[in-house]
Amino acid sequence: MPNPDSLTASLEDYLETIYNIIHEKKAVRVKDIATRLSVQNPSVTSALKNLSKKGYVNYTPYDVITLTDKGETAALDIIRRHEVMKTFLVDILCLDNNEKAENAACRMEHTVPPEVLERIIRLVEFAQICPRSGKEWISGFKRFCDNNFNGNLCQGEKEKCVGRFIHTPGQCSMLSKDTLSLTNIKETHKARLIKVEEDTLIHTRLETMGVTPGSLFLVENIDTMTGDMNVAVRGYHLIIRKNEADSIQVSPC
Repeated sequence: MPNPDSLTASLEDYLETIYNIIHEKKAVRVKDIATRLSVQNPSVTSALKNLSKKGYVNYTPYDVITLTDKGETAALDIIRRHEVMKTFLVDILCLDNNEKAENAACRMEHTVPPEVLERIIRLVEFAQICPRSGKEWISGFKRFCDNNFNGNLCQGEKEKCVGRFIHTPGQCSMLSKDTLSLTNIKETHKARLIKVEEDTLIHTRLETMGVTPGSLFLVENIDTMTGDMNVAVRGYHLIIRKNEADSIQVSPC
């Protein structure tokens, strides 16, 4: 029997759009959604009634539309899937960060199973920090694609690659020897999680999101007044307060 709370790709698009408009304008009306999705008002009304019936939105005709707690949780999950897929397409597959990548991520976000999403997250993290891959490896893949899969692309580079493997004992080292608090990581820099002080709210919050030792943090920006940090991790975009960041131990990449 199908799950009565399940969402179609179209309803997920509506939910994601409502969430984005709320965070841009605070208030959402039918015409805002119709404009954003390039659909007619009756189509929006029908979708809102469906979402309301499933418990995802609070909807009354001619009133402001809001998300329920259930709806906000679902919207954040959809946005996370989108962010992960777009990062994979742009940072790993080297597609241009343009409308084509955006549209592809939109289509993929609705169908990717949780276990596949998890592997994609791990692949992105691995490719970004493993010394046997990293940015050089990704750049090489881009050159390979740009050269129409020319088999001579790696000529002259093989000895260098072999040397890197010979001089890298055992498995690649994912972590540096330094352990710092997250507050010491600068903007645009990355660090891998070592541990979070237990019995703290941030420990519970990160654990709920599946952020465990080994997860990769990207510090997107830091508030110069408060020291609060905007951080990307596992497809989530989080605000971590300075006192919370003090309790998070990481290893810079």
